[in-house]
Amino acid sequence: MAEITYGQIQEHLVRLATATAAEEATARERFERLNAKVVEAERNYRAIEQLGFDPLTLHDFQQVGGALVGQARAVAAAANSAIELNGMARTAGLAIERRHGGFDRAAASAPVPPAHRDAYNNRL
Repeated sequence: MAEITYGQIQEHLVRLATATAAEEATARERFERLNAKVVEAERNYRAIEQLGFDPLTLHDFQQVGGALVGQARAVAAAANSAIELNGMARTAGLAIERRHGGFDRAAASAPVPPAHRDAYNNRL
């Protein structure tokens, strides 16, 4: 049976929150880059439209713009998921702290060493 301590749980939650915060930042950066490309594609489309290009060429530019918009939406959804996960990790960490009230830290800092569990569990 694997045992995990209060401190280990907190450490795992901190790592999860840090990782999801990094994912959130990366997703936001990618979204901003894609959004800039969407704006540029829209500007190019309008310029080509004003030049009077044929409908097939205009359609090709619309396809590129549509793909960029789709990517931007997917990246925004990923960023929102990262934000939710980060919030869940923080909430779980606060719940552990609230429910256990630092009991593990209090026990770990007690002047009396903890008993050897096997001595209690393996009695005949």
